[in-house]
Amino acid sequence: MRKWISIVLILTIIVGAGIYWERWLPSATAFALRQYQPISMKNIGIFLLKHTDPMMKNVARYLASAPEEAPDELFLYFMEQEEPTAADDSMQAANLSAISGIYTEYDGTAVANATDFDISQNLNESVKMPTFTEGKPAVLIYHTHTTECYRNAEGITNTEDESQNVVAVGEAMKKVFEDAGYETIHLKTVLNRDFNNAYPTARAAVEKVLKENPTIQVVLDVHRDSISSNGVDYYPVTKVDGKEAAQIMFVCGTDAKGLSHPNWRENFTYALQLSRKMGELYGELSRPVNLRRDRFNTHFTPHTLLVEVGSSANTLSQAVYGGELTAKAMITLWKNP
Repeated sequence: MRKWISIVLILTIIVGAGIYWERWLPSATAFALRQYQPISMKNIGIFLLKHTDPMMKNVARYLASAPEEAPDELFLYFMEQEEPTAADDSMQAANLSAISGIYTEYDGTAVANATDFDISQNLNESVKMPTFTEGKPAVLIYHTHTTECYRNAEGITNTEDESQNVVAVGEAMKKVFEDAGYETIHLKTVLNRDFNNAYPTARAAVEKVLKENPTIQVVLDVHRDSISSNGVDYYPVTKVDGKEAAQIMFVCGTDAKGLSHPNWRENFTYALQLSRKMGELYGELSRPVNLRRDRFNTHFTPHTLLVEVGSSANTLSQAVYGGELTAKAMITLWKNP
């Protein structure tokens, strides 16, 4: 009997695997960004498999979309297509800037609000800038999805090569901070070998660094996005001083899913101030601030941000330049809020 139950449930999973619920974010240019989650029938089938047939436990665990230990720590991801080469016509530039005129604005500020929170009170507020201790670590940069990389001739989307992935962007940002006198720790440890547990793994690593370096005020989790629709990979890009820079998106977590995050409104307001400062300095560099129901480890300090630098179809040089400009804008904001 157990064998037939397993067979029926496996067929249910196969039939339901291609069906998705879609939660839409604000549309951008001619395409829409979507967050995909497996239909509940698939999850029900997986749950029943795990509890009716011991032999299927490992298979069900592999098929599950999120680890039971941290179901709220999965980051927004976009349906990924096979990575094209630089000459492929399926790649297109996109202007996803907060001031591009394609987003719904809240009192003059573009925000991608994926929560039910009323954010009107935060839009025109300001937060106190961080106070640093001279000669002590001020900034921490790390990468929850350390292996994320950018467009290259091989067409790969992940690598542990620090000269090709988001670590290279973090290193460029570190140099900008330190050249301005802000001591920076850059955690280069690969944190996503177990992808489903990347956020818990990163949280433990960051907590250790912060315990050893209590003077750190600014924590930045540097990622790169992945944006595609109908077989086309888009890369958000703008020009600053005649040079192409990957556009930046700040992601702010909240406590909407029950995890402690008492300072999320401060983080969000800080991100809004930073996005506006980037607009003043560099035009269309910043995308709308993305407010999310998940926490995404943005609870460490009131100046903690998840930073999406470009997308998988951007070049590394575009991403590095975008990261450098973001660091410069941050320094300017600290000095001139």
